[in-house]
Amino acid sequence: MLDRLTNLSTHHRMLFFNRPKKRSVEHLQLHQYLALLDGGMEAHEASGVEKVAALALARDVWQSLALGAWEEINPARIDAWRNKVHGQTLVHIPAGIEDCFLVVVFNESAAPLAYFLFDIGSQYTSATIFCPAFGLEQEATETDIRRVVPQLPASSESFVVLALRGGTYMQVYADEQGFHLEHQLVTTGAHYRCTSVVGPEDAADTLVSYAFGSYEWARTKRWERMSL
Repeated sequence: MLDRLTNLSTHHRMLFFNRPKKRSVEHLQLHQYLALLDGGMEAHEASGVEKVAALALARDVWQSLALGAWEEINPARIDAWRNKVHGQTLVHIPAGIEDCFLVVVFNESAAPLAYFLFDIGSQYTSATIFCPAFGLEQEATETDIRRVVPQLPASSESFVVLALRGGTYMQVYADEQGFHLEHQLVTTGAHYRCTSVVGPEDAADTLVSYAFGSYEWARTKRWERMSL
């Protein structure tokens, strides 16, 4: 009897340790999300399984994205879109902030592949430039951006912020090393910094790209997520 129990225990331990590891779900950056839109999107009716899986993921990452206390979300408020060419399904879960969504990505499997926090409302908002060193707090213009950025190193308040709305913005600050770029999507849970220190012209180009709806800043720079 003892031998039989020992064998059963060993068998169960082997089953436990041989279980497949839970697949990690990637937190996408903006350029990766934009790539998912290539080929065009069409409205899609998400299955019940997809909605349950998307909501389970949302609950898991809600706090790390600094979205506040989790509240149960009515499945009827969930929208979904499918890529016409590659077939990925993008399930949009309201993030508790107007026109902000947690986008959960599925391939053929019902298990989420990735997710992305997106401020859709910011895409229809004019950027505001905030630069205390030059007394600016107004709608951004390319002229202002290119005028003040090169002068930041000589300023006591050596930074510029381009705000779209709420917590979605880009900023640059200058020190003896050069110009440091950061951007944020919605909350501090999706805050990124550029991995390279750049020069004044590159910094100004990046801010202009951000302010006026070009995504070159996202595609041509490498960004890493920060823990704030």
